[in-house]
Parts: sequence; C-alpha cells; structure tokens
Amino acid sequence: MSYDEYLDLYILAQKNTDAMYYVVSFDTVNSKLLSKDKREALKNNIFSIVKYVYEKLLQKEKELNRQVVIHDERFYTPWSNEALVSLNHNYLDPSIFGDNFAFTIFRDTVSKDEIVEWVNECKRKLNMEEEFHIADGYYETNNYGEGGSKLYRGYCLQILERFHKPELQLRFKKVQKRLERK
Repeated sequence: MSYDEYLDLYILAQKNTDAMYYVVSFDTVNSKLLSKDKREALKNNIFSIVKYVYEKLLQKEKELNRQVVIHDERFYTPWSNEALVSLNHNYLDPSIFGDNFAFTIFRDTVSKDEIVEWVNECKRKLNMEEEFHIADGYYETNNYGEGGSKLYRGYCLQILERFHKPELQLRFKKVQKRLERK
C-alpha cells in the first residue's frame, strides 16, 4: 500500500494523546531548480544541520534528565556504519532522504519551534539560503507489523515529506471529511 492510504491513521494519530512519538520534517523548497553544484552543497549542508540538531537533542536529554531521542535498537544514525550498508531507510534516525530530513523524538519533550530554531541557527552558520517546507505530526508505532492499525513511523515520515504538495492536501481534506462523517 502507498503511504497516502494511511492518511486516515495519520489524522487519527494527531488526536490520539497516547501517540508517543513526534516528527518534525523539513523538505527543501524548489530543490529541483538548483544547479548540480548547489544540490551537492545542499546535501552536505543538510548532513551538517542534521548532526547539529541531533547534538542539540542529546543535550536536551541531559538538561531534562529524560529521554528525548528514540534509542531503539533498530534505529541507526546517518553517520553510522549501518547507514553505509542498509537499504532500509525506515530506521534511519534522524532521517535523511534526498532533500528532506526529519527528527523523531518522544512527544512533549522538545517543541517544533525549538527544532526549527536550531535548524535556522545552523543555516546561518553555514550561510545557507535555501528554505524548507516544515511539517510535523505524531505517530504511534515503530513496529511495521502494527502499521495496519496504528500510524507507523515510515508512513508518517512519507506523509510529512509530501504534506505541502497540493495533491496530498486535496486527498487529506477528503479523508478528513470522510472521518468527520463517521
């Protein structure tokens, strides 16, 4: 099934106060219009941003004395050895996929605004001009096997990556109306 077939689960997860996980996703605006050199620089800058924000999240864990980053044994960072050989991007955390990157954390630990500010801090340090579409949402499980009844991380990441696109917005509104009628 396609990720957009799970929009109903996405909508329900946003209302579910038991949804433990939170994602903030960044997708580069008009990246296809960038020259090859600028796309290569963008890729390097995204990697730098992801490392910078990840370190900030780990610092926040120490400050709060509670888990912020999801330390799941299946997850691996983009700079780990697993990232070099794995074809399964569902467990890459923080997630980087082309011109999109995302951070998954525990609900109610760090706000979207804090993460956006850290991204902007790093952009300023890198003298980076590119802008990002930003989307966020809750999801319910890291277990693919539960993805039919709970919003799975991979589907949430795919939905958020495309959330700003008009065709997904149209489908989202249709699903939302259908759920309201129930």
